[in-house]
Amino acid sequence: MFAFNSTPLRVLQLSDPHLFATPDGRLLGITTRTSFEAVLALATATPAAALILTGDLVHDNSAVSYAALSNRLAAVDCPTHCLAGNHDHPELLATHFGVAAIAPVQQVRLPLWKLLLLNSQVADHNHGRIQRKQLTELTQLLTEDTTPTLIFLHHQPLPIHSRWLDTLAVDNGEELLQLCDQHPQVKAVIFGHVHQEFAAMRGGYQLLGAPATCVQFLPGSQHFAVDDQHLPGYRELLLNADGTLTSRVIRLAHYHELPLMKSKGY
Repeated sequence: MFAFNSTPLRVLQLSDPHLFATPDGRLLGITTRTSFEAVLALATATPAAALILTGDLVHDNSAVSYAALSNRLAAVDCPTHCLAGNHDHPELLATHFGVAAIAPVQQVRLPLWKLLLLNSQVADHNHGRIQRKQLTELTQLLTEDTTPTLIFLHHQPLPIHSRWLDTLAVDNGEELLQLCDQHPQVKAVIFGHVHQEFAAMRGGYQLLGAPATCVQFLPGSQHFAVDDQHLPGYRELLLNADGTLTSRVIRLAHYHELPLMKSKGY
């Protein structure tokens, strides 16, 4: 297990694996289980305090896919926590990962840090939303405890300058960010969904998006577009005892498949 001392806590974010029931299932030309396994192996080669999967775990809504992922994560040598994405089936997610995986707010405590995981899924829709009761609970948690905090969710809570993806963001993301503005212990708001690296600052905290472990989306695109210049990867967060953090995206050095560039969506 990961022991906390002067060495920063290492937290991993993997996102959007889009797994299928069969190992050869492909999304836009990428065999998603193969790419996920490659990214997971790279990420976990160094010990970590926690691994957060920020949604779109499964693409085909099958129990077999969730079971395969659950079994695989059981072999990872650190605690793992999952969030629902717009492609996820909440009942199956709860069956295989426990009801915490679909809770409005999950709390993960680490030495000197806290992680809050928000469920941004809206049933039968691709955009996200943070419900009023979640905002109320989040306000209470941040008011009662000033421990340095990271907030994770699936959908991006702000525009990322990609018109088609911006229509699929958290539709009340500004409310969430205004709440975070009031609590200086919030050090970063971290999301998936966008299948690309993203980083910005708002006041005293970072806004961080992660690449997918499978196909990548082209940054700055007005319409759906696949990116063949960036390989699958993950985000690494290093949490310091003084409440500061550093972060970087790490990608596979090589991958044998290319995405289908003419795809218009999925």
